[in-house]
Amino acid sequence: MEYRDYRYVMQDTGKLYVGGKFSLGDLAQERDVPFKFQAILNTYVMKEVDPETTIESLFYYMEGSGMVYQTFLNLRTKVKASEKREIKKFRGGTKTEYREQIYSLDDFIAIPVAEKMKKGMLIQEIQCSKMAILGFAL
Repeated sequence: MEYRDYRYVMQDTGKLYVGGKFSLGDLAQERDVPFKFQAILNTYVMKEVDPETTIESLFYYMEGSGMVYQTFLNLRTKVKASEKREIKKFRGGTKTEYREQIYSLDDFIAIPVAEKMKKGMLIQEIQCSKMAILGFAL
């Protein structure tokens, strides 16, 4: 895996997808990020979080309270994470697999950090609703 593997911004008609390895400071200056999303980050998120914090670590350790949590909750954010699993083979032995799953923000935050570490969870991206971004009042 290279440094830029999870540093991307994509859009479709309904969602904005942001890779988990972006730092908030880089994301606020990235050319492909919609202006309103950058304004939301600068106004509500970066006042409480260090700009060097990555999306992955922000959501991994996020608690279910505070302005940052409320901001991403109002953006109807979902978290795409992969979880490491040990699968038993038919002929004995085990095989390691990663299973991807998309969690709502509340569901992901409800998982304790110790359990996330035990499961080997990695945040790949966050998904924000474009309608929620459009309706967000600055």
